[in-house]
Amino acid sequence: MAAVKKFLDYEGLTQLVTKLNEKFAPVQALQFKGTVATISALPTVANVTAGSVYNVTTGGDTTADFVEGAGEKLQDGENVVAVNVGTDLTPQMKWDTLGGVFDITDRLQFGTTMPSTDLTNGRTFLYLGDTTYTYDAVTPVGTENPSEEGWYEYDGSAYILTDDTEVQSGITYYKKNEQYVTGTTYVYSTDTSSWVAKSAAGEQMVAITTAEIDALFA
Repeated sequence: MAAVKKFLDYEGLTQLVTKLNEKFAPVQALQFKGTVATISALPTVANVTAGSVYNVTTGGDTTADFVEGAGEKLQDGENVVAVNVGTDLTPQMKWDTLGGVFDITDRLQFGTTMPSTDLTNGRTFLYLGDTTYTYDAVTPVGTENPSEEGWYEYDGSAYILTDDTEVQSGITYYKKNEQYVTGTTYVYSTDTSSWVAKSAAGEQMVAITTAEIDALFA
């Protein structure tokens, strides 16, 4: 069975930030206060300001001081935040977990130039490859400066930046879209001292889905 490593792509990271903002909107601002070894080493929650975040190195069972209640599992390396579950007049502080954390030791590294050696310390490398673009025809209104707009003309074999300063009759202009890239995932082989493309049967790198992120906050 192929091993699977997961990473947060841009869409997933955006989704995660959105979820955190939704969950902790009443907190106003999160402030990282430091790292503690265990749950028992956390400061007394009643004396902590709302929004204070602590990282817990070694997880364990939560206590009654947690929003989740006692007996739930806090994973190693998770963060907890102090929240007021009472009112402004009668505050009641509790610890709340900031959702799951992802192991960044297997984070995806990428670039448009393949490293010559194992610069990623054994981690996976995504080669973005040659950049490709799409070009869409534009409909000028007659007052634009095509050169300043950065429009292109097609000469039958390639798209070339135009030097027209005024819209010319009979000329079709094109706008260059954002670049699109398709990547190939490689892993460095110490046996051959070279980068080897991952196959369908080998170790795979997949993006964390939005459904998995939603489940963290269920």
